[in-house]
Amino acid sequence: MLIRKANKGDYLEAIEIAKNLKEWFTKEAISNMKTDFLHNNLIVAVEGKKIIGFLCYSANSGKMQIIWMGVQRDLQGKGIGEKLLKELEKEARNYNLHSIEVETLPEEKNYGPYNSTRNFYYKNGFKRIAYKKARIKGWDDQIVMKKKLI
Repeated sequence: MLIRKANKGDYLEAIEIAKNLKEWFTKEAISNMKTDFLHNNLIVAVEGKKIIGFLCYSANSGKMQIIWMGVQRDLQGKGIGEKLLKELEKEARNYNLHSIEVETLPEEKNYGPYNSTRNFYYKNGFKRIAYKKARIKGWDDQIVMKKKLI
């Protein structure tokens, strides 16, 4: 398996992975991804010639911000997400950034798929640092999780 920066041809494959993860990504999320992938950074996990995972991110104020992340359903739990995250950490360290942050559903929501998402981040050194009320009607509250790098 190879982790690399995505090219424009990879975007559609990454979107297809997300479409098959309906527990995590709504139609609105998929629509937003199409824009976010074009205007931010995207790395992909590749097996052979097939995209099997993706991580979309940006940098802001000395930190990396994970925007979207997904791994093909039948390959979840096999270390692909960790490898994507390690690649992001490597890039963040190359730029002397101090941390990586991600927003996700809070424990208070107790929604199974996001329980595993939070557990993934906790297992990889992230800590909950803030609770954010939804800023748009119909959206969910979020927690901010942070991994310090320096």
